[in-house]
Amino acid sequence: MLAGCSGTDTADTSSTNQNEAPPVAMPPPIIASHTYRCVGGDVIYVDFLKDERSINVRQGSSGPSARLTAPAPDSAYVGNDMTLTVSGKDIDVREPGKPSRKCTRA
Repeated sequence: MLAGCSGTDTADTSSTNQNEAPPVAMPPPIIASHTYRCVGGDVIYVDFLKDERSINVRQGSSGPSARLTAPAPDSAYVGNDMTLTVSGKDIDVREPGKPSRKCTRA
């Protein structure tokens, strides 16, 4: 038998396990995307996610996207200093220091 080829493995693997990254959770997939036109001419883009508790909101065609979440399906979405309520084809957007905006799906 060759030296170093014995049947027992005494290598310390604890250091390699510590360097492994934890599994990454993928975001829920988009199930619907809608464009809303608001009174005053603003345009808001909303992506509805499969978990039914999250949406991505973008104000304007090149604005940054914000993730809003709801505590339960069919309740208001909140995040990034914004509250968004969905009612059929309409949304109501509220932000601090700004008047409430009513928007209709285009």
